[in-house]
Amino acid sequence: MREAAHRAGRPLGLLFDLQGPKLRLSGDVEPQTVEVGEQVTFSATEKPGTVKVEFDKFAALVTERSQVVIGDGVPRFAVERIDGDDVVVRAVSPGPLSPRKGINVTYARPELPAITEKDIADLALAIELGADFIALSFVRSAADMQQLREMAVAQGSAARLIAKVEKIEAYEALDEIITASDGLMVARGDYGVEAGVARVPLMQKDTIRRATQAGKFVITATQMLESMIQAPEPTRAEATDVANAVIDGTSAVMMSAETSVGAYPLESVKAMAEIAQAAEESPLILGRAKPTPQSQISHAVMQAAVELAEQVDAAALVIPTATGGGARICAKYRKKRPILALAHKEGIADQLTLEWGVYPTTMDTAENVDEMIDTALEKARDWAGLPSGARVVLTSGRQTGTPGATNLVMVREIP
Repeated sequence: MREAAHRAGRPLGLLFDLQGPKLRLSGDVEPQTVEVGEQVTFSATEKPGTVKVEFDKFAALVTERSQVVIGDGVPRFAVERIDGDDVVVRAVSPGPLSPRKGINVTYARPELPAITEKDIADLALAIELGADFIALSFVRSAADMQQLREMAVAQGSAARLIAKVEKIEAYEALDEIITASDGLMVARGDYGVEAGVARVPLMQKDTIRRATQAGKFVITATQMLESMIQAPEPTRAEATDVANAVIDGTSAVMMSAETSVGAYPLESVKAMAEIAQAAEESPLILGRAKPTPQSQISHAVMQAAVELAEQVDAAALVIPTATGGGARICAKYRKKRPILALAHKEGIADQLTLEWGVYPTTMDTAENVDEMIDTALEKARDWAGLPSGARVVLTSGRQTGTPGATNLVMVREIP
């Protein structure tokens, strides 16, 4: 992937997805079909008349408020009682039980580790390979993300950390998780399994809105163009789904099986890009942050730059950056004009690839502000293709290459 990025001459963000704690039924489970109202007993130990779960603290995990959900959402069971290691449930929807099926427990007690032994090994590999983003599955609280950050920082990683919102508990603790994360993923598959598919659309819209207001990027994922696993063109419903996510303000849309095992991976990417680009013509992007008084000087300066670019009808915002922070602040306002982020480090450019409207590339750190301005304007002309005479809004600080020092906004013309 890195070699492909260099061949293309453009940055590429690599996201590593940690599996998190995944429960499964035993491989010895007898296949059966459960009907509504049927009673079933799940157990951590193998005994006659029970269905074994491969987790020795399963009964401690379940509460009377819990539902037990199998596979992609059926069958679904309500908990009746807990007897020692046994969890007695009654089916509220029909479906098959079969070996190695995934199993979800809603409103579970925190018995499962947020980060498993497998995740620890995978995290080390992700850091070794220079991950730009690391996502954690089945996040339940801000503490899960804080634990991941401590582990990543201890190993010298500066990767941006993504919380996957796919548990009911995660959505209920959304504001705290947003604060503890660099970005979010609306993982619609497992959330739909837990909460039911009818609850997914409003959760998605609300998560996008709240993440955007906080200036955090958000990825919308799962079954975006599912039919293109076998078909060369998406359905009208899928096109509408992708477009609605863009209009709601999502920073990115993500494919899974369409490009990993599908028959039309290239066509899927082209279709999604075309739909997203068309959706961006919407006169109103719903999730954009509103300009509000800012206590931090750097945030106030970048907000002023965004507003100034609108007032003078600038062709672009040009933002030399040491950390990417200035470009991220501008991205949350979801304006139509491009944000050219000129990162002083290649890794920062890679990490800006998920931000709305941001076109990242690299630029050497200048000796002084005047040299930085001239170099940035030339880069905007040569790299982004802005014509000579085009008006841009450019930001800077009194010291070049210094994080958090942006305090200067200017209107300039491309030479």
